[in-house]
Amino acid sequence: MLKRISKLTLALMLLCLYTNAQWLKKFESSDNLYQDAKREIELKHYQKAINMCNKALDISPKNMDIHLLLGRAYSLAGKVDSARLELNRVIEKNPKYRDAYIYLINMESIACNYVQAIEYADLGLKYFPNDRDILLKKLDVYNKEGNWIESNKLADYLFDKYSGDPFIRTVYLEYKLTLARQYSHKGYIDIAKRSYEAVLEQDPLNKEAIQAVYNLDVRSGNYVSSLAFTNRALQASPSSYEFMIKKVGILEAMYRYVDAIEVIQNLEKLYPNDPEVRKLGPYMRMQAGRYYMNSDPYLQFQGVLEKEPGNRDALNYVVNIANSRGLSEDALSWVNTGLKKYQGDKDLTIKKMGILTNLKSYGLASKLAEGVYRQNPTPDNKANFIELRTQSAKAYIAEQEYDSAISDLKTVLQYDHSDKQATSMMVNAYSQQKRYDDALHVIDEVLTYYPGDEGLLYKKAGVLESYQHYAEAAQISRDLLQRYPDKRHYLNSFVEQSLAAGRQSLAYDDYSSTKTILQEVLEKQPDNLDALNYIINIETAFKQYDSAIVYADQALHYYPDSKDLLFKKAAIYSDAHKYQEAYAITGALHGQFPYNIRFRDAYIDQLQGSGRQYMASNMADSALGEYYKALEASPIDSNTLFYAINILNDQKQYDTALALIARGRRAYPDKPYFLLKRAVIYENQLKWEEAWLTADTLTKMANLDPKYQDYTNYLFSRRLKNQWGVAYLRSKFDYAPSINHIATVQYTRRIKRGSITGRINYAGRQNGTGFQFEADAIYNHTPKWYSYGVASYSPNGIIFPQLKLGYSIFHSFKHGYDGEVGVRYLKADSGTTLSFLASVAKEYKDFYFNLRGYYINLNTNLSSASLASAATTQPNYYSVILSARYYMNPVTHGDWFSAIAGYGTAPDDFSRNYALAQLLSYPTVSCGAGYTKQIKHRTTIGMFFSWYNQKYTDAVFVNNEKIADPTYHNQYDFYLQLLRRF
Repeated sequence: MLKRISKLTLALMLLCLYTNAQWLKKFESSDNLYQDAKREIELKHYQKAINMCNKALDISPKNMDIHLLLGRAYSLAGKVDSARLELNRVIEKNPKYRDAYIYLINMESIACNYVQAIEYADLGLKYFPNDRDILLKKLDVYNKEGNWIESNKLADYLFDKYSGDPFIRTVYLEYKLTLARQYSHKGYIDIAKRSYEAVLEQDPLNKEAIQAVYNLDVRSGNYVSSLAFTNRALQASPSSYEFMIKKVGILEAMYRYVDAIEVIQNLEKLYPNDPEVRKLGPYMRMQAGRYYMNSDPYLQFQGVLEKEPGNRDALNYVVNIANSRGLSEDALSWVNTGLKKYQGDKDLTIKKMGILTNLKSYGLASKLAEGVYRQNPTPDNKANFIELRTQSAKAYIAEQEYDSAISDLKTVLQYDHSDKQATSMMVNAYSQQKRYDDALHVIDEVLTYYPGDEGLLYKKAGVLESYQHYAEAAQISRDLLQRYPDKRHYLNSFVEQSLAAGRQSLAYDDYSSTKTILQEVLEKQPDNLDALNYIINIETAFKQYDSAIVYADQALHYYPDSKDLLFKKAAIYSDAHKYQEAYAITGALHGQFPYNIRFRDAYIDQLQGSGRQYMASNMADSALGEYYKALEASPIDSNTLFYAINILNDQKQYDTALALIARGRRAYPDKPYFLLKRAVIYENQLKWEEAWLTADTLTKMANLDPKYQDYTNYLFSRRLKNQWGVAYLRSKFDYAPSINHIATVQYTRRIKRGSITGRINYAGRQNGTGFQFEADAIYNHTPKWYSYGVASYSPNGIIFPQLKLGYSIFHSFKHGYDGEVGVRYLKADSGTTLSFLASVAKEYKDFYFNLRGYYINLNTNLSSASLASAATTQPNYYSVILSARYYMNPVTHGDWFSAIAGYGTAPDDFSRNYALAQLLSYPTVSCGAGYTKQIKHRTTIGMFFSWYNQKYTDAVFVNNEKIADPTYHNQYDFYLQLLRRF
């Protein structure tokens, strides 16, 4: 018999372990769900990603990363309204969440909501000034909107700010090409050409720009310019059929037939079988013959030079005619021929310098100019040399050859230490190379010639800012602002640099100085909007909300119709948690501009903040009123619905709560929250059938989410009225060879206000066997008061107490506390006990604690001689027990670990209430632990292990000498229980 029981026990333990393992497999963390959702988005399974994000939010509802991913998934799935709600929630909770602005701009741009997209871009730039990606997104929106004026400004700003960034350079060039195409298509030739030339300044060999400039020049008759661009294209592609044909056409239009025939000869070599090329030769020679029949003077003077190479007048005419016809290369060749004969000739040198300038060979031209200046150091020659060398440096900078540019600029500064233009260009070149120390050294040198120069100091502040020496930059901008308070760009620079310095180093605390400067500006210009905005922002950042409101009112005095200032004032009130004042403003703005999302969302957010404040003060009715106002503005705002439904549920206004849940279900059919709340309300109403059906729908909608499945099983179990159970208790003693066994069968019936249980216990002890018949009941008087009663009878008072009676009354207090007082009566063969008990219990998060104390009065019929030496024969005893549980499922309390520790023998102790007089009289300590597992909330398996240690005899002393140690007895209990509802 014992072997079979042991095998049964082992099998049940293995079953529990297996069930627990399976349960652990179902556990999902929000992090895992977040990663899974990201993978589903990569696979373009957007609905799956949405479902996973919603599951993750049920676990971690405040995780903004999950809200962001959910918003992105909604957007990709085409659910724009839902995406907008999620992404706006992210920036409301964390205004510095950069990716949320990127997603919102993308989404509104795709939806053609360009004004809203620009608003989100501006809002993002407020928190991330000069952010490259946000600026690029804003540029893209302007392009799609067709706002070329604003887009052109922004493109130039972007390139100026990030000119060293290859990607920005590519974007800038593509934008300029797009802009030029637009203006060319509309017939604005000059504007289109300037845009193409801007491209060629950065990318001189850009084929599209060269081709376009050529076409525009041809359309406008500017052949010299179109020839220059065609030659540039041929430098990149010397054998280009297309550009060689174009060059022939331009040369023909310029009556430069000789050059045209030379190009045709090259074409004949490269493309000998081309029929068009074959036709060009005879045609061009015929055209040239007709033209030169008029005795071209250029050819006449060339003929003179062939006969008289030293004829200076003919040489001058040939050079001048070639130069006037745009034949700069020919003119240069003739000049070089002349300089071989007339070395160092001043006039020819000056002509060559001019030709090289026309060819934009500024480096060679400047070398000639330098030689001229050294031979004749006049102011004019010096100015000419410096101009050409500066132009050479500009050309190098345009080609990003900064070292060559710096070398030229150093030469300029050697001749003129105070040249501001050269200084500025050298500083820019050094800055592009991030050689900030060299740039500052150059500025400081020039400042010795122009001490206190406004432009140089502003340049120095800009370099220091790029160098991230914000404090020094701010000091210079402060001095400039004090000198020139009317120039707002100094104000902007000073404030931005001061704030950057404050962020960079906690040691730099210039708040009071910054405020002083701004106040000085406002004393002179009380309506200076920039200064007002800055000082409001600074005061708000330092949580000086009262002062910020004063400045906001000052700004509104001068700009009473500014909705942005009104919105800023509301934001200050909101930051100060004065939500009523805040939403009074945003409510009015929302009334005036009902379609402005920013005003509406702020109004709703501030109403929600006010509601949360009321809730924190236990003013639920006032909070509900605020949420109702929010629902008037946005009847389907999900957060407002959440808050209102929770309050209505707590206040037991179930019908109203269900109406709001129905509204939420219509607006957000994919959100599980509303179905879950409906099930909870039905549960609170004890409508178990409706609650279970709702939860079952929720589980199917959530793809059988284990969490919802568990809740559904719990609700299904509450529909069941009956329960049967079996239990087994095994007690082993170290002081006796026998083992006590108690087997139990029971049946429980649920009633409307509680439950009734009948139980039969059968025990086998060393001194015999016996039965006990027991009944207990739980009755709920009100939601806060309930009773427990128990009565049992055993024919044999030795194996079980002959009679057991008990009653307790319980009360639930606030904050999760419960209290109990009760009485117990036991009658056994060794005597009777009357016990009074009291307990207090507390739930804290996933834990449950209970401290219970008994005061026991014993009336024994045993003599003191029958008790051991350690026992006492007093009539009154006490017992204290502390128990705890850890719930694995804090919602339904389905599975838990338990632990217990106690002192004394309690009348409710199942394994020790038969030999009352003996056991009560022994000092006893005990402890135990167990685990209870529910399977679908219908089957309950529990096991518990206990250990009792009782002092049996005291130590024995004779003449103050110990001759015997105290003795202790140990008892080991194992309890197993199985319950099943049906």
